[in-house]
Amino acid sequence: MARILVVGGAGYVGGAAVAHWVDRGDQVWVLDDLSTGHQVTVLGQGLTVARAGDQAVVGKLLKEHTFDAVAHFGAFISVGESVQNPSKYFENNVEQTRLLLETLLENGVKRFIFSSTAAVYGETGEGPIHEELPRKPINPYGETKLQVEQLLEEFSRTRGLQAVAFRYFNAAGAEPKLRTGEWHEEETHLIPRILDAAIGGRSVQVYGRDYATPDGTCIRDYIHVTDLARAHAAGLDWLLEQTEGGVFQAMNLGSGHGYSVLEVIQAAEKAVGRRIEVVSHPRRAGDSARLVADASKAKKLLGFQPQLGLDQILETAWAWEKKRREPKRAVFLDRDGTLNVDPGYLNHPEKLELIPGVPEALKRLKEAGYWLVVVSNQSGVGRGLIPLEMLPRIHDRMDEILRPKGGSIDDYSLCIHHPDAGCDCRKPKPGLLLQAAQRLGIDLKASFMVGDKPVDVEAGRGAGVRGCVVVRTGEGKGTEAELSRSSQLKADHVADDLLAASAWILAQGLPASSSA
Repeated sequence: MARILVVGGAGYVGGAAVAHWVDRGDQVWVLDDLSTGHQVTVLGQGLTVARAGDQAVVGKLLKEHTFDAVAHFGAFISVGESVQNPSKYFENNVEQTRLLLETLLENGVKRFIFSSTAAVYGETGEGPIHEELPRKPINPYGETKLQVEQLLEEFSRTRGLQAVAFRYFNAAGAEPKLRTGEWHEEETHLIPRILDAAIGGRSVQVYGRDYATPDGTCIRDYIHVTDLARAHAAGLDWLLEQTEGGVFQAMNLGSGHGYSVLEVIQAAEKAVGRRIEVVSHPRRAGDSARLVADASKAKKLLGFQPQLGLDQILETAWAWEKKRREPKRAVFLDRDGTLNVDPGYLNHPEKLELIPGVPEALKRLKEAGYWLVVVSNQSGVGRGLIPLEMLPRIHDRMDEILRPKGGSIDDYSLCIHHPDAGCDCRKPKPGLLLQAAQRLGIDLKASFMVGDKPVDVEAGRGAGVRGCVVVRTGEGKGTEAELSRSSQLKADHVADDLLAASAWILAQGLPASSSA
């Protein structure tokens, strides 16, 4: 059993790797700044919200836990954006990784698995792409990955780093248990774009039908994301076998088989069960006719070869897209006074004290299929009383307590503005609930709001939730008395604490309109 820190474990490939390691019995911790990842998909022992190069946070994590290796997936990946904003990519992909490596080596962690890309090769011609080809990237994204590989080579020579860099081709598909899958806010990859078009009844745009390929469309190498996860596990096992001294290996990860754009669309039609309309356009500048991996090095060194083909890629991707779009039920939760003892302004993780019964209540709700979303006014930030960076650390601490008990929070939606700012998100306005519902696909009419203050009830009413519950913890007894005098604002139920509130919510059953 290995102990692994996964940087970027809330993302697509990182999340699939975490799932694979968890399933085989390894212990996994995740570090992610959630700038592109999704907290609701995080598995493992715990999540720390921070950037890869935050040396104070990472150093503290390394002192609290012993890790056999670190796997790094935390990069920005859009080629187009890298061209428009190269400095953003060099700062995040290169400088943050350099700081991470420095912190790891200073703390004696020398095994490192890096998520690289076939974009380090640049123009390669039409033959199979092997690791001995020159590395001449043609865009800033590929250049950032090359610079990190060069860092790994240098540190392996000079500082004893033992590292593997995996050069991906086209990661595709979803983790078979549908715990994670491809989920980008602006999707540029072919397969999710095809499936999104299928769901919306739109056509798929195909650029170029006159390439020197059997059907005239571009050919690319697709590898299932779970095969990528298996390769990273094999890479870790290989690193664990290495003796003292630095080592660096870079390997391609692809299927070794190419599929044309039209073949991918046909496989999507098979998975979806209906025809998908295609609209043809002229070629785009810079698109090669054929890009296929020679992945024989990974097979030789690691004994790795892919197990899942194009049909499995489309089947799992389609199942994930449908699941991701299903309306979700949620319990929206005030934080201070509802989940934890309210100290006025909670300004340090060690001061977090959960109210008795909270972990059990959240576990019951989670097991019943509810998403757990904290919606909380945090005006201490706007007032200058607590630093903004303290909030993720407080919630990290909350999740550290809750996760082993099966009740971790899925999402935090916070108003950090000054009370006089006139924002649209501060409770009693319903903005926090409405924004979270839109972002996460939550059916408000099948959801509940739980809190200890009148503003919680008012926000829930404004958002149109199914029911509002007041707990008598925190300021709840005063709220109960205030609502009893009001002719305008009422709660649907008053409970002694969150455990009793969860029992009432579960007793309501599912509304007839709910698709849960």
